[in-house]
Amino acid sequence: ASACHQVSTGQPVLELCMKTLHAAFENSEVTEYANIATGTSQYSCQETQRIGKNLLQNPSLPKELRAAYDHCIGKYDMVKNKIGAIDNAVRTCWFATFKQDCVDVAAAIDDCAHNLQPVGSSSPLYKMVLTDRDLSTLSCSLALHGVAKQWH
Repeated sequence: ASACHQVSTGQPVLELCMKTLHAAFENSEVTEYANIATGTSQYSCQETQRIGKNLLQNPSLPKELRAAYDHCIGKYDMVKNKIGAIDNAVRTCWFATFKQDCVDVAAAIDDCAHNLQPVGSSSPLYKMVLTDRDLSTLSCSLALHGVAKQWH
């Protein structure tokens, strides 16, 4: 719980962190928390992409919404790969591309949300994308916090 307080930027992220780490032992290493958050982020992104693909199967989906969904689904291939790299960095303590991977994930998800907002901010996909953004940010923050603790 203290790790959540240290990396959270506000109440919504704090609540997401507490929910994500609810099954972790209180005195676990911060890197273990990062592993849990990254795994949760990976799963969430896979589900977002899966649901987006399912939504695209609807033949009556409006053209603008279809284009926005399609744009996001394309971004999520890269997002999933980068989150996999972030997870690997946390597990192996090899952080050569970690910072750039975190930046790339945030930028891709933000781009997806930006494209969805005008046409589908009430869609379930939009809400999932926002959650993915928070989870990926939480993963990177916990990992950075864990690395900082190890080096001090």
